[in-house]
Amino acid sequence: MKFTINQYFSKQNSRCGYCKGTKCSISHGMHSYTMFPEDYQELIDRGWRRSGLYCYKPLNNETCCPCYTIKCDALEFKLNKSHKKILKRMTRFLRDGKKDKNEETDRTGDFSKDAVGSCVDIDEDDCGGGTDKQSASVGGINDEPREPKLPIPNINFDVIAAANQERHEEAQRSPEHFDDQVPTEVENPVIATETECASKSSCDGSNQQRKKAKTIRLERRQAKLAAKGIEVSNCETSASKKQKVSQEKTLADYFADASANDKHKLQVILIPPNKKHVTDEAFNLYKKYQLLVHNDDPNRLTPSSLERFCYKSPVKYTKPRSGPQDGYGSFHQQYWLDDKLIAVGVIDILPHCVSSVYFFYDPDYSFLSLGTYGSLREIDLVQQLAKKVPALKYYYMGFYIHSCPKMRYKGRLEPSYLLCPEAYTWHLLTDETRRKLDESKYQRLNSNTDAQDVENFQTSDLSKVMLLYDNAYLTYHRYIQITGDDDDRDLIIEYGKLVGKSLAHRMLYVKT
Repeated sequence: MKFTINQYFSKQNSRCGYCKGTKCSISHGMHSYTMFPEDYQELIDRGWRRSGLYCYKPLNNETCCPCYTIKCDALEFKLNKSHKKILKRMTRFLRDGKKDKNEETDRTGDFSKDAVGSCVDIDEDDCGGGTDKQSASVGGINDEPREPKLPIPNINFDVIAAANQERHEEAQRSPEHFDDQVPTEVENPVIATETECASKSSCDGSNQQRKKAKTIRLERRQAKLAAKGIEVSNCETSASKKQKVSQEKTLADYFADASANDKHKLQVILIPPNKKHVTDEAFNLYKKYQLLVHNDDPNRLTPSSLERFCYKSPVKYTKPRSGPQDGYGSFHQQYWLDDKLIAVGVIDILPHCVSSVYFFYDPDYSFLSLGTYGSLREIDLVQQLAKKVPALKYYYMGFYIHSCPKMRYKGRLEPSYLLCPEAYTWHLLTDETRRKLDESKYQRLNSNTDAQDVENFQTSDLSKVMLLYDNAYLTYHRYIQITGDDDDRDLIIEYGKLVGKSLAHRMLYVKT
């Protein structure tokens, strides 16, 4: 099947898992039968996310807790003090099997990755203290919008392909969907790019980047020496800085810091889409995690619920020659401590990113801050993939929800960017951005009022929207000619505005 196929549900009101309000979380949603990785990449770059086969896009200007898509530039990522502490703690544990004295008790502040993206543990170094177990219940699988209980038509891909052989063969030749092609990013000079934003604290350049404390102390010391008539050699200072940079350990260095004499062995295994299936080990781990971390209802924890949320995915598994060695699609990263499964990361590998979907772990090992450790492992994965596919350099963490303080941790991976919900441009997350979100939870983010959505769908684009009707591929214009039925006109226009013009003309909208 060479097309992405979706059934659109329009606007949905549901319980909010962040503010716990009733029917105040507002989003648009659609059930996806199958989806090409490049199509899903474009969707998440327009604010969509998936949970199993359900894709949804929060309506930020109406919903109670606006959700801003957030990504980290993995190639520019810098380890902070807390990250290094967690990495060293893991190395010590693997080496001698001992916990630090101050970590003998359970660390209840260890957060999970949430169902709409990645999570970083709330470490005491970052937040000034621990948190209670109720905090950890924020952002679980049950806090995300659910697919509405509406009839989902059965689709037989073989029947559809046979009924549309000419279209099917044409799609195979199309550069957008040919398995040996990966679309490149299109730059638009009107829109502020993330490269431009990266050089400033905000896209309008109004906020200067703050110096690090160590730099300030060094400058003060040099000023004092200069006041005493003692000259500091610029070359000496420069050499000292170069030496420090050369000694700085990378993520790969930390992960390679193991020896044959270590008491424990940690293996992180990437499971491809065609190999992953629900096992007893995975289900027991998932059940334990949901019960102890998210206080979930035991009756809801079944192998089928795990399969629905963490194993089923519409993202098609493709292996283009120009792509990563393991291809694109929905993968699992399994963390095995000796012979025991202690964590599972659910990720999508896409043309420009690794997108974190969910992460669950054994609470008995919360002293290792596995949530943060998992995020660092996934950033390392991006860095490794980018060596072959330079465009694949971002780590998507789901949604940044500033109005919910317990969900602000995602901004601690730097540099991070937020997606403007109107122009769909990326903007560096800075203190200035945070101050604006403190003033008003909904922000356009792009301060250039002339910047518009380059994929803006107009009424004139309606005739070329692709539909799947009675097992046939056809345009909306052809559908009207055949049936004379335009009852769904407004709904299809709404869909087109949300997915953008190119995707509306490329994906198949299921017309029932």
